[in-house]
Amino acid sequence: MLPFPPALLLFFGGATALLAFGGFTLYMRLFFGMRKRGKRIVATVTKINMEYALLARGRNATSFFLHAEWEDPATHKVYHFKSGAGDVNLPINHPPGSTIDVLIDPRNPRRYKMLL
Repeated sequence: MLPFPPALLLFFGGATALLAFGGFTLYMRLFFGMRKRGKRIVATVTKINMEYALLARGRNATSFFLHAEWEDPATHKVYHFKSGAGDVNLPINHPPGSTIDVLIDPRNPRRYKMLL
């Protein structure tokens, strides 16, 4: 007897595929929605983090993360932003103290997309 019936494997495989497709669809809706309806602001780069990641077979990779902040002129609240992983050109193109464009959701500035 098989440890799992084929119908059970088919059910769990289909459910996993639907969840993966749904997550991808949600991510794309949020990403493209932000590009359409997001408010463009100018934030100031505060620092750049460099992280090393160990890959398979002893190889490594270096990723750079940009940190920026922006003060809302209406509420005087300061928001902090962190970019996704970037390459070696990120610190060259955006040194600390420079400005960078950020798309924010006007209703919730914690939802953002940094334009690198």
